[in-house]
Amino acid sequence: MFALGWFNRPEGRTTLLSMGNAESDIEPPTIETEAATIRDFLTLEEHNKQITRMIRVDKKTIGAVWIELFENHEVKPPSIHILIGDPEYRGKGIGTSVMQSTIDYVSSVLGEPIIYSRHLVKNTAVSKLNEKIGFMKDGKPYVDDNGLMWQHIKLVLS
Repeated sequence: MFALGWFNRPEGRTTLLSMGNAESDIEPPTIETEAATIRDFLTLEEHNKQITRMIRVDKKTIGAVWIELFENHEVKPPSIHILIGDPEYRGKGIGTSVMQSTIDYVSSVLGEPIIYSRHLVKNTAVSKLNEKIGFMKDGKPYVDDNGLMWQHIKLVLS
């Protein structure tokens, strides 16, 4: 399944926490929960609320990138998000390449002049990736209901 292998590894919990999942919301992954995640992706696509693509390298699904076309967690649309779930593929430039391709899609196909996102302030890897691509802070960091500190960001396309 999509992420079962990643999240069952010892570093899976750390990955979920770095994505902003509250400790209390993390349960051991199962085939059923992963199937539900895929169904959720498909439902959002069917209702034109999200575009989700799996990231495949070496004939393996190593992550996902998605464009949210609705306001979610107070992040304006369109917003882009990425997960390189397989730790063996992190730090190899794949995230940068996928994000740039996704930005190009949002600009050329969707015709959007600004792209939004957010990340956990403590997730320095994603913060550095977004900064390298050209995202800027969009407001001050804030704390959500789970006590997690987030930073909204935006990329103005030229």
